[in-house]
Amino acid sequence: GGSRSGVGVEGSSSCGTDSWSERVKSNNEIKELRKEVKSKDDEIRALRIEKMSLESEVFAYQKDIETSNRDYENLEKDFKELEGSQSQNSEAQIQLEVLTTEHTAMTAQLNATCADLEEIKTRAKADIDAKEEQWKNREKELLFEMSVLKSRAGKSADDDLDMENGDVDDPAVLKARIEERDRRITELEEQLLNGEQLRRALHNRIQELRGNIRVFVRTRPFLPNDGAASNSSIDIMPDGESLAIQGKHAGEGHGFKFDKIFAPSAGQGVVFDEVSEFVQSALDGYNVCLFSYGQTGSGKTHTMQGSGNGAMRGIIPRAVEQILQQAALMQSQRWKFTMKASFLEIYNEDLRDLLVMMNSDGSFKQRNTSSASKISIKRNQEGKSYVDGINKVDIDVEDKAAGLAQLEAVMVAAARARSVATTKMNAQSSRSHSVFMLHLCGSNEESGTIVEGALNLCDLAGSERLDRSGAGSDHKRLKETQAINKSLSSLGDVFTSLANGSKHIPFRNSKLTYLLQDCLSGDGKALMFVNLSPTIESSNESLCSLRFAQRVNAVELGKATKHVQYSSKQGSGRR
Repeated sequence: GGSRSGVGVEGSSSCGTDSWSERVKSNNEIKELRKEVKSKDDEIRALRIEKMSLESEVFAYQKDIETSNRDYENLEKDFKELEGSQSQNSEAQIQLEVLTTEHTAMTAQLNATCADLEEIKTRAKADIDAKEEQWKNREKELLFEMSVLKSRAGKSADDDLDMENGDVDDPAVLKARIEERDRRITELEEQLLNGEQLRRALHNRIQELRGNIRVFVRTRPFLPNDGAASNSSIDIMPDGESLAIQGKHAGEGHGFKFDKIFAPSAGQGVVFDEVSEFVQSALDGYNVCLFSYGQTGSGKTHTMQGSGNGAMRGIIPRAVEQILQQAALMQSQRWKFTMKASFLEIYNEDLRDLLVMMNSDGSFKQRNTSSASKISIKRNQEGKSYVDGINKVDIDVEDKAAGLAQLEAVMVAAARARSVATTKMNAQSSRSHSVFMLHLCGSNEESGTIVEGALNLCDLAGSERLDRSGAGSDHKRLKETQAINKSLSSLGDVFTSLANGSKHIPFRNSKLTYLLQDCLSGDGKALMFVNLSPTIESSNESLCSLRFAQRVNAVELGKATKHVQYSSKQGSGRR
């Protein structure tokens, strides 16, 4: 009898111990769940802070736009006072035009950036709302689970359940599993990002080996003269390589895919980063051609030349700066470079030297442009094209500041020449093709290596149709438009012949294609910038530009030729 009572006491003690352990475990689980609720509340607060930060950033950008508008209004007032008190000063007018253009471009880019931030803010708000709803539902679930656990804890004192190890998951184990899953997701995201970068690099390499003409598309932001409309006809996909454009009829859409597509908020620096490798190729001894295509007012000249000396600089000044930097770095390897710049325009199928008033050292001549000799495209003994009689201005390679100052003088001289032509011929800058040519020559005394490269940056005339350009009522404008359409049509015929593998390529059908023959015949590398206007009124012209670019993107020129010669170190000749 004594042993039985001892067993009963022992069993009762065991049961009490199990109930106490279960109650402690339940309390621990409740604490963990409370911690999780607190953590989710902290995340919600962090998201709200991020939302406030985005709103502050948008407000700051709006303030910048207001400041820019005030500065622009002050500049307009100053110009009107100057115009009323004295005769027009050519230098001041050019400077004001540059500042106005820079201001307009900066304002448009800030507006595009604000639109992007507003979109981010909207998405962030939607995410916050969704997460808040998610956390509220989760909180309800956790509260329900807490009540269930409390009920179980109270009930376990009366139940005699033999719970085996492993029937209830340990919260620490669950937390470890969650952390392991999150770490694995992070690793997979990094692998996906690295894979995308590798895919792009391999794609670019394949395009280079094939010799494809690379095609980049850039959509400009809305400008003040676009009116109050803000609905873009172009929708750029997140991959940065695809876009959709609204057609002529409602519900009609067209999709395109190119090597790179820039959103309206993309700045000049972002654009140049993508083309910098082509600029480097010119320094390596290749003939490189970048040409900007699109309707008038789509941002071709802004992409190529830009405005001012800051963030709005275009490809031409940035390319020269990059070459000067690389040439300075290569001096330590016994390389010496010379660089000469020339600038011409093709107006009504006539070649005009825009630097005719400059000497080779960059100083200005004191003579009339009417006495300038006529320039023409010729072929040398090796079959390579060159412009006979064109003026070449030396760019200082050893002194970067001096070289950039000389480039600025070249750009000012070209702007003067084109503005004179505008007044004289009743033509606007977009009514002619302009071609900036940079001639590079490098030599290495130790190895006897000589490399010769060329960088041709072309700003093509507007590609809009005759009925929209309104040229039919003006004989001069009609002649201009006919000449532009003829040269652009010839450029299209060249690309079509190249794509079809024709034996005869009609390079001689226009001055433009004859000038670019070396770059488009497999001897060099070519890249085309298609510039688009976002307005719905311009969707037809934009669609035509994209279809033309699609044809160009399919052309394979073959692997580019590098122009390298070797001479003996004693200088006995080339071989």
